[in-house]
Amino acid sequence: MRINWFSPLAPARTDIAHFTSRLLPALSARAEVVLWTDQPHWHSGLRQHAEVRHFDPDAMDWPALDRAAATFYNIGNDARFHSGIWTVAQQYPGFAIMHDVYMHDSLWFDHHEREDREGYLAAMESLYGASGRRDARFYWDGVLPLESLSRLYTCAPFFLESALGAVVHSRAAARSLAAEIDLPVTRLDLPYPARPEPAPHSGPPPWRLVVVGYLGANRCLDRILSALASLENPEQFRLHIYGQILEPAPVAEQIAALRLESLVTIHGFVSEAELNAALDAAHLAVNLRFPTKGEASGSQLRLWSHGLPSIVTRLGWYAELPEDTAAFVRPQAIAEDLRERLREYAAAPGRFAAFGRKGYEYLAARHSPERYAAGLVGMAENAAAWRRQWNARRIASRAKRALGGWIDAAPGFRERVEREAGELAGCPGDRP
Repeated sequence: MRINWFSPLAPARTDIAHFTSRLLPALSARAEVVLWTDQPHWHSGLRQHAEVRHFDPDAMDWPALDRAAATFYNIGNDARFHSGIWTVAQQYPGFAIMHDVYMHDSLWFDHHEREDREGYLAAMESLYGASGRRDARFYWDGVLPLESLSRLYTCAPFFLESALGAVVHSRAAARSLAAEIDLPVTRLDLPYPARPEPAPHSGPPPWRLVVVGYLGANRCLDRILSALASLENPEQFRLHIYGQILEPAPVAEQIAALRLESLVTIHGFVSEAELNAALDAAHLAVNLRFPTKGEASGSQLRLWSHGLPSIVTRLGWYAELPEDTAAFVRPQAIAEDLRERLREYAAAPGRFAAFGRKGYEYLAARHSPERYAAGLVGMAENAAAWRRQWNARRIASRAKRALGGWIDAAPGFRERVEREAGELAGCPGDRP
């Protein structure tokens, strides 16, 4: 069985590229995988597990897609890596793997890069009516802050218009999508291979505190620095920051203002080997999200794979974690709670080491790539039935638009239209 897989690929600086690399051995053991990318370069090692094909979203080889049993699109909230994938996904039905469900920022960025104000306003109006267009206009013109629209409008339906179904990685994301779309939603646990069981993270101060990942405003670096500076003995900790800081200047200014230069080191992007060594040597990780974009955290799975105790925000996917796998802070009191967690760590490091052990056990039990790959292959094996349902919904929607209010007035009419349309629909090559 062949599967089309659209995704950013390593070395792209997005965890979705790493997600594909982590999953690929298990997925290719169950199916013939074709990786589709619009990047000019990718790691040659990917060819050990799959064919890699370059695509141009404006000149797509549609017959090549038809030769697969199913097509999967990895959808994230960074238009730099996903705009080409979105373009194809809107033209060829497939399964959307929604790594994020709060997608307004990406919708705006994609239109802003093309200076397409009217397209952005029209998209928001099609999703949310006159109020959506009004708020979008206020945001484009600088009246409303980004956070206001990001929390109010997910915009996920825009990216799922032609999807057969959606895959999400948390119960929170599943609830969010179910409230907005008439589409099957499947929840699978984000995959991450467990390393050999790690040694406990222990030792005397100064303790190494780490933050890793793609560090935008929602990663709360400002509050982490504030909490560290407010400790009675901040010199007990050394903060090491690994990854890309999207706005480095304000972070550097805050470090200087709080006089933390001797306690904070910004490493930027480092090799996998260097990052793994840093996590093995660390004592405690801080992995915050506020606001959440509905994502599960590949960074958290990486931390657990090292048995590293973590402090997380009780929000979204993190709020679903067992109480014994991490220490929590409240979204409305991040800096204050983080200061208390750091004090607690200083008083009893062994208690936090237990969080790392339980997190590792939870990772090994729930997040295996083999389990995730089996779920995707099961969907691909039934793709013809999913496609019939998609065609039935599309025909019923067109009938509803043509008949106006009649279809709602007649009990059971829409269901009959979908059922009868489903008997006629289902051509694998159907496109919107």
